[in-house]
Amino acid sequence: MRRRMNLQLFEDGAGAGSAGQGANVGNDDGNQTKAGGGTFSFEQAEEIATARAQRASQSALKSYFQQQGMSEEEVTKALNDYKAQKAANQPNLSAIETERDTALKELEQMKNEKVLSSKGVKADDLDYVLFKISKLVNDKTDFNKAAEQFLKDNPRYTGQGTYRVSTGTQSGGAEGTGNDNESINAAIRRAARR
Repeated sequence: MRRRMNLQLFEDGAGAGSAGQGANVGNDDGNQTKAGGGTFSFEQAEEIATARAQRASQSALKSYFQQQGMSEEEVTKALNDYKAQKAANQPNLSAIETERDTALKELEQMKNEKVLSSKGVKADDLDYVLFKISKLVNDKTDFNKAAEQFLKDNPRYTGQGTYRVSTGTQSGGAEGTGNDNESINAAIRRAARR
């Protein structure tokens, strides 16, 4: 919704008494108003006010520098230096936002690592488990729910479940374990003879 302002309400007097001001309003930045008073949107009025404030600031600085005995060239150089210094002092919002986002991500990762540690995930497995759980997080599932589900499906990362490395051969009890070791040793010997 665009707001319209009737600038005639802000006029100094009856209109005829402020002819100097009325002439400036009609010719500013190409914006024309009717003699009976025109209307401007809020954005247009703000642009006009900003432009006037900049011109007034430049005029005041120029007047000050000329009172100090500076030439026209020196005044122009001083104004340009002032503008450059003012622009340099403006904060770099994109860099600040990037820094903020990075800090928030690091904070979230630390919180998630703390949650996983409290659930018994070993320090060696934290990065991998964190990566896998982050893939499960979506609009409907937050990190805690995803972590519970992943660790329920993969208890070996919490130290509660045990897992066994398979050698590819089946063993049949205590005697089979010795056979596994013997077959591994035999495979190593064969590879070493090559």
